[in-house]
Amino acid sequence: MNHVAIVTDSASCLPQEIKGEYEIEVVPLKIHNRDKTYSDIIDIAPHQVYALLRADEILTTSAPPPGTFLEIFHRLATKAREILCLTVASTYSATFSSMQSAIDTAKKQLPKLRIELVDCYTGSAAQALIALTAARAAKLGDNLNQIISKVNHAIPKAEITVVLDTLKYLERGGRAPKVGAWATSLLKLKPVVINRMGHAHFLGMVRSRAQGIERMIRAMREKIGSNRVSAIIVHSELETEAKELERRLHSEFSCNETYVTEVTAVVAVHLGPGAIGIAFLLS
Repeated sequence: MNHVAIVTDSASCLPQEIKGEYEIEVVPLKIHNRDKTYSDIIDIAPHQVYALLRADEILTTSAPPPGTFLEIFHRLATKAREILCLTVASTYSATFSSMQSAIDTAKKQLPKLRIELVDCYTGSAAQALIALTAARAAKLGDNLNQIISKVNHAIPKAEITVVLDTLKYLERGGRAPKVGAWATSLLKLKPVVINRMGHAHFLGMVRSRAQGIERMIRAMREKIGSNRVSAIIVHSELETEAKELERRLHSEFSCNETYVTEVTAVVAVHLGPGAIGIAFLLS
């Protein structure tokens, strides 16, 4: 374990190979269905979420309670001197405030342990790229202040765009306007959504997923030009298309590295099946 431990939440959709190599602690968010509560990653998988959504079950998500984070801090205190916590955008989830509450308690119970909290102002694979930046810096031996500096530098340079099959799941969770969900359903349009500093914005509406992918590629090209990038392709039940998109990124861009990963169950609740996206971080 590094002197600085990195903690993030399951909204990051962190690829397993990154989590394993850098020993990043991923805290499961909660998923609720009727009288049942599931811990993301542990109790429920994305395919189970898709089945529930197709059955018109109502699913909601929530942040872990502060006690969950506090238990993790106590465990990590035996291995690390400092902890950096990176959360999904506070505009999307109460995870940031729950973790802040846990940190306030930890300062009293673990006075020798320094814990810092950073809002990533994004989520899903863009959050994963920010966590990867922090974990690499920790592995190189950077101190906590140096790691935070690199994270703050990375946040405005990390971007994620997603083509959705429908807006209705984002609308259910209060993350999209109802009129938008109604219009896309009625007109059979697929929205292309981009995160900008913790808020989802429409990048456009398209007739097909293929058109949506072209729109994402164009936006990526406009943003990065000839610069090198690291990228993660995320998807919900579209592994074949995601792998093809990864091959295309390598052929059209200067990629330091690419990963393909399915969204975690908690993100699947809000995106639904049939979504595909690109997260990238400028070098």
